[in-house]
Amino acid sequence: LSARLLCTLFQVSMALCSPNMGTSSSKTTSPPPVDCDEKTEDVLINDKSGTEADFQAPSTSSHESKRRKVVRKYDPEYLKLEFTWNHDTIDPRPQCVICYEILANESMRPSKLTRHIETKHSHFTNKPVDFFQRKLLDMKSSKNIVSHFININENAVYASYLISLRIARAGKPHTIGEDLVLPSIKDAVGAMFGEKEVKEIERIPLSNNTVARRIDEMAEWAEDELIRRVVCSKYYTLQLDESTDVQGLSQLLVFVRYIWQNDAHEDILFCKPISRGTAEEIFNAIDSYIKEKGLQWKNCFGICTDGARAIPCALWTHCSLHREALVSKALPNDFKTVLNTAVKIVNYIKTKPLQARLFQKLCEEMGSLHTSLLLHTEVRWLSRGKVLTRLVELRNEVTIYLEGKTEYIESLLDKEFILKLTYLADIFSKLNELNLYLQGSNESDIFVVHDRIRAFMKKLMLWKSCIEDGKYDCFETLETFIIENQVQPKTNVLSAISTHLSLLKNNFDAYFGKDMKKLDSLNWICNPFQDRLPSSMSTKASEELIDLSEDTSLKNSFNRKQLMKFWHSVAGNYPCLFDEAIKVLLPFSTSYLCEAGFSAMISIKTKYRNKLDVSNSLRLKVTKIEVDTKAVMIKNRKQIHPSH
Repeated sequence: LSARLLCTLFQVSMALCSPNMGTSSSKTTSPPPVDCDEKTEDVLINDKSGTEADFQAPSTSSHESKRRKVVRKYDPEYLKLEFTWNHDTIDPRPQCVICYEILANESMRPSKLTRHIETKHSHFTNKPVDFFQRKLLDMKSSKNIVSHFININENAVYASYLISLRIARAGKPHTIGEDLVLPSIKDAVGAMFGEKEVKEIERIPLSNNTVARRIDEMAEWAEDELIRRVVCSKYYTLQLDESTDVQGLSQLLVFVRYIWQNDAHEDILFCKPISRGTAEEIFNAIDSYIKEKGLQWKNCFGICTDGARAIPCALWTHCSLHREALVSKALPNDFKTVLNTAVKIVNYIKTKPLQARLFQKLCEEMGSLHTSLLLHTEVRWLSRGKVLTRLVELRNEVTIYLEGKTEYIESLLDKEFILKLTYLADIFSKLNELNLYLQGSNESDIFVVHDRIRAFMKKLMLWKSCIEDGKYDCFETLETFIIENQVQPKTNVLSAISTHLSLLKNNFDAYFGKDMKKLDSLNWICNPFQDRLPSSMSTKASEELIDLSEDTSLKNSFNRKQLMKFWHSVAGNYPCLFDEAIKVLLPFSTSYLCEAGFSAMISIKTKYRNKLDVSNSLRLKVTKIEVDTKAVMIKNRKQIHPSH
């Protein structure tokens, strides 16, 4: 200390005596002495040029008046003083192997390290270096354990999200994770890998409340992603319907179709309970959601429902499936009597458990193809065709079973009744085929739907002419009965069949004829390379259509099955045509998605879960958006809370 003090006094005296004091010139001074207990190899000076030296004297110039930082290196001998380091080459710092405390770099000198051990760990001052080496190994082991535990935590939370997503998509109760899934995984892991891995599996949180939270978070993420896509879409259309659940609540279900990545996509928009299914309340529910999510009504130009108009501000489309079901309900009185009698016969056997069991036993003894009849219900589109077909297939078994029990046996012994019954089974089966074609993925656009319906209307006239000419091969069940029983249908039966086919044709014209005429003027959307220009098109759009029709490269690449993608590919060059085409192709033509959504709701909200808020679980079950569980987990910053 005295040497340093003398050196400092000498520097001050020289500075006072200097004639250039206060000017910009500077003189170098001798370096300050190094601390007596500090080794010269422990000092690194970071030079601005990037070089390193053992020592650098400070400059007295104005722009270098601040002393450069001294970075001290760790010496392995410091372990005798119970200190290791943090292994940071840029900012090395000493770390105590006893309390794990990390000191500043300036404390990397024996005097300060000794001060730490004497003040905080005095009872370890006389320990050998082997003792501190063991402490060092313990510290490294504890770090690995903490890091491993953190990784296990993150993986356990991630696994919790993945399992919860599968539970939601399967529509299973939330308690299945804790009651079935996790115990099954533990059993499998224990049998395959051992008990050590089972303890790590137990960290996965799958309690009832945890799974419910995971489902809510993932449903919220999927909804936000859907809204983001719809906002980016230039146009969107809606499909809606309402129905009651097992609790008796009226649920409003809305699907949306939008443009994403140059193609049409459809997904569930929302599901919420409403008090009454009036048009005003439905509109208010949709309007509040649209405004809440920042969507624009001006971009919505299509609404599809199964009944009356619900949204007056957009183009309305009556569901084609619903219209086809209404057409098939039209029956002449004699056929309606046959249908009602057939339903009564089925109900006599099917609605009574004892009768159903006895009939099943009879069918088994006779080696029948089926052992039970099917019930008829008006709310199911495909019910009549399947009920009548099954009754025709088991008519001999039914006749034997009803003998001496009821007067319905007389109808089954009447050949005229059987002729009408077989015809109804055939025609309703054909109507069911049409209905099934209009459902699901085959519904690509409204042109495909109406092409199929137009073809069915032409078949009705063909079948009528065949019946009038005495050809019955168009109705297989009817023809089989005629051939097997050597029956010649009477004139009144053939006349009734012909009348019914004409009635179906007229009803199809009434429900679909107006839309078909409208679509005839829009055939340029399906085939833009035709020579005829539509009269209702604007001049600008007509000019674009002429240019497009003469483009040979587009004509060669045109694919009718990818109509939506084609118009997206030419949107930049022909914007007017694209707007006209997309407003016809994008709207829904059926409410099939809502019907499928209600079927999914029935499987989710059962009588055992009648208090469940079904919206989030239903979204994850029917959504077509792939949920990014990693993004959901990061967004919610979840930590593990084991259930076991």
